[in-house]
Amino acid sequence: MKTSIDLPDELYRRIKSKSALEGRAVREVATALFTAWVEDRIPAGESSSPVKIASEGDDRADGWLDDWKALSTRISARTRDGGPSLVDQLRTDRR
Repeated sequence: MKTSIDLPDELYRRIKSKSALEGRAVREVATALFTAWVEDRIPAGESSSPVKIASEGDDRADGWLDDWKALSTRISARTRDGGPSLVDQLRTDRR
């Protein structure tokens, strides 16, 4: 079934970017999220993000750089191994 929803432009750009980095279509991500919500794996009606921002002195503050480096390594490995580049993934997802 096809449906349309209005999303803020900035949110859609972030969704599009993250899904491309993961090699997934936006439709696939949306379907997974709706499925998780219907199966009560995602609480409905939460108005604030459960993600806490790490501050200086917090153990998590040092981990963000490691997370970014790991993400960079995964993306680079995909491209080096003949996988599609980010630009290719975005072009494919536009179709």
